[in-house]
Amino acid sequence: MKATILVTAGPYGFGKTWTLQVETKTRTKQFFLGQDAKVCNRLLQMEARSVVQAIGTPVLDEKGCKKLAKFILSTIKERHLITTAKLMNMEAWALAVE
Repeated sequence: MKATILVTAGPYGFGKTWTLQVETKTRTKQFFLGQDAKVCNRLLQMEARSVVQAIGTPVLDEKGCKKLAKFILSTIKERHLITTAKLMNMEAWALAVE
């Protein structure tokens, strides 16, 4: 499974909006997560600086986005007991924190 975070400008002119893109051998699916700070606080239950420490970089380039996606996936799978099969059957908005 491959995963990355797609980063777009926030709707209010500040912050960034994250979308988790997961690709398996048979399909690709995107999950809208929401504003970066809210994803850290609500979904991951961590401060943004702790997420940066966990992934080892504050830069969300291609490599950083892949690290962040891997971290988000491992965190939600561990905390919410979600398997890859369950994840791929979830709605695109199921992980949203908006």
